[in-house]
Amino acid sequence: MFWGIISGFSTALLNTAGYLFCSRFLLYYKNPVRLLTMASLVMMVLSLPLVLWLCPFGMIPSLWSFLGKVVLAGLTYLIAQGAFFAAMRHFEASRISSLLSLKVIVLSVIFIFFGNKLNCLQILAVVTASVSAMLFNWSGSQKSSVKGWLWLLTVLVFYSLEDMVETDLVLQMHNFTGYGKLYSAILTVPLMYSVLGVLTAPLLFFFKPDLDQVKKVFPYAALWLVSQMTLLCCYAFLTPVFGNVILSTRGIFSVIAGMLLPYFGLAALDSKIPAKLWIRRIAAAMVMLGAIILYSLASL
Repeated sequence: MFWGIISGFSTALLNTAGYLFCSRFLLYYKNPVRLLTMASLVMMVLSLPLVLWLCPFGMIPSLWSFLGKVVLAGLTYLIAQGAFFAAMRHFEASRISSLLSLKVIVLSVIFIFFGNKLNCLQILAVVTASVSAMLFNWSGSQKSSVKGWLWLLTVLVFYSLEDMVETDLVLQMHNFTGYGKLYSAILTVPLMYSVLGVLTAPLLFFFKPDLDQVKKVFPYAALWLVSQMTLLCCYAFLTPVFGNVILSTRGIFSVIAGMLLPYFGLAALDSKIPAKLWIRRIAAAMVMLGAIILYSLASL
């Protein structure tokens, strides 16, 4: 459990930093599809050498079935990520990160639908994590719309489906190879994002990538790639539901990020709110920590 929790916290931190960089990209290039395409291709370039060097294809029985799941994970990611970039145009950078904590509700429903069970304390922890995310929504931010919430719902559903498929891939890699779960996650993620790059390559016909776009998208792509390794490690050690309760700490990191943005000349990425509303956000972050502690106790 310890390494799963550490991996979850690492993912929350990396995700929050990555969201700020993709928000910066959207300030310069307004098209979220361009961001999705460029990020996917950069991640493919970073992933392919790792796949050719590390991936034990000969140790995977039913390789084509396994690769089919990899493609399915890539497709659910593309839909979720495209919707996420669209949603970012309707929410502030520090707020969208915390609202993703609502995914734990959607994921819990899917988790139970597939025959898994949550006890009463675990359900309470899920509700607590979700309430904390909503506290961020009611903490003084003005930027939102019905369209933004519809995009967010799409994000939550397809990210949840992706989580389930990716976790299954890591556990299969672990079972097939006998490697540890951390190493299995490190093997699985580059394979997934190499396939993802192939899936998004046709979109290059609609855009003209240049060096400036690559420079601006590279920090986000690199952070996202590493965060997916820590994320899948978290899911493999724990469960996707517990992992997403831990990921609610993105709200804590988003509070810190929102406070620091003006000092880095990036105030345009977030709206200005008074100090008393920052206190409400901090209170919401504390509720998130309570949810993590509650779920941890319920899992002992």
